[in-house]
Amino acid sequence: MDTTQTTADVTLTEAAAAAFRQITGQKDYEDPALKVGVAPGGCGGWEYQLGIAQRPADTDIIGESLGVTLYLDTNTLPLYDGCIIDFQDGLMGAGFSVSNPRAEASCSCGQSFKMSGEDDIEEGSCSSSVAGRG
Repeated sequence: MDTTQTTADVTLTEAAAAAFRQITGQKDYEDPALKVGVAPGGCGGWEYQLGIAQRPADTDIIGESLGVTLYLDTNTLPLYDGCIIDFQDGLMGAGFSVSNPRAEASCSCGQSFKMSGEDDIEEGSCSSSVAGRG
């Protein structure tokens, strides 16, 4: 039986959509999309993977938020479905962050999280350059 998820609820904030358009507008991308996925890593055990893609992978589903095309990795979608992707520009740097309702705990950098039943995130263990520690 195929249990691959075929729909998703991933949302960009206005700031994230504007930042994506600005970043991709500086280069000659043809039909750029925001690729979203998750990989093992980070201080929480899971790390968000965001990038620019021009074609979906075979395992991606295609979504859209505020006019930005999203390529969503179905292999890891159950770990981040329902998330909101934001962009912040502050004193410690600029970058995308993810608010994930499926995460039991998130690192303060917004780049790493843990799921239920995993070890706690150790305070001060963040090594993300987004949080100014990398």
